[in-house]
Amino acid sequence: MMHEPDVLYAVVQFDSTARRTVRRVVAPFPDRSSAALFATDNGLRDFAVGPMAFAVPTRAACTSQSIPVPRSGGY
Repeated sequence: MMHEPDVLYAVVQFDSTARRTVRRVVAPFPDRSSAALFATDNGLRDFAVGPMAFAVPTRAACTSQSIPVPRSGGY
């Protein structure tokens, strides 16, 4: 499989008794093949491999907020 630049992958392991329950997530991997190989080499069952997305703020921070003034005195 070709390496896809700027995309990282994760292994999502599901609970074997409840398919919709995520047991753990292992990341990051540079490609799908590496993630799948990790899962099979480590005996993981009921897993899926998928691209990762990182949560980032969707709005800019308010610029009218002032920086707090340091307190006088010792620590």
